[in-house]
Amino acid sequence: MNKKSNRRTLYFLSVLLCLATAFAQADEFRIDESGDLFLSVYGGVAAKDRLAEIFTEFNTGFLDSYLGAAALGWVHKDRERWRTEVESQVVRHWGEQEHWEFNLAYVGRWKKFPWDAHVDTSIALGAGVSYATEVPFIEPRAKELGLEESEKLLGYLLVEIELAPPQSSNWSGFVRLHHRSGAKGLFSDVNGGSNFLTLGARYYFD
Repeated sequence: MNKKSNRRTLYFLSVLLCLATAFAQADEFRIDESGDLFLSVYGGVAAKDRLAEIFTEFNTGFLDSYLGAAALGWVHKDRERWRTEVESQVVRHWGEQEHWEFNLAYVGRWKKFPWDAHVDTSIALGAGVSYATEVPFIEPRAKELGLEESEKLLGYLLVEIELAPPQSSNWSGFVRLHHRSGAKGLFSDVNGGSNFLTLGARYYFD
């Protein structure tokens, strides 16, 4: 290997070392939100369609059934592009069904999008368990055909898009699908459930 090749190799190694140092320093100065708490409130209306139809047809009708919820969240692990959370919820239903609902979910959230400099965006998917104080009247949709009843204890799923100002802010807004079901018969052989389309606001504690 000649001197020119040696200089070229040394140059590229130096560049790689500088880049690695820069990335390490950037991650070192990034605020780690692990252990932080946040409070969410949201409300919405029950959709007529099943979960898959909501995401494929985008044209669901609605039932005369509503919910309001308060949720306390805890950041489990926080990384540059994603984080995981634990969320507990207290939910009140009214309209066609009137009861309380209590949920516990583990949530994964993707935080990085190309337009974050304009609107800070994240998407989340969470799963857990849900307990209703009464058997929900609108669950599952198969009940309309007289095929089955629901149960108090079912699986819980959330799908969410969160939007916040591009600058650092304690506040954000979100759109969430709030879903209860038997997880294809995993819970008490229930097949079906309920879906609520909701809007909410969130506050992150410092």
